[in-house]
Amino acid sequence: MRDVNPDGRGVPLTTLLPGERAQIVALGHGSGRQHHFRTMGLMEGKIVKLIATQPARGPFVIDVEGTQIAIGRGMARRILIRKL
Repeated sequence: MRDVNPDGRGVPLTTLLPGERAQIVALGHGSGRQHHFRTMGLMEGKIVKLIATQPARGPFVIDVEGTQIAIGRGMARRILIRKL
């Protein structure tokens, strides 16, 4: 699997496997959504590590600078990353 789209913007966070790390390259569209991501500590340039995914469309648990955050799959699809 590629670690960036042809347009160079990255791939969704949902493409990570547990234990993999990536750098956030873009957040979802809309200032409200971007503000919500930033209040959780998610912003461009940050390194994230996927801790776990839950079965049956459950949340993704990620580590951002030592803080674990659970986010839904819909939100995870809107966070574009570059795998490290």
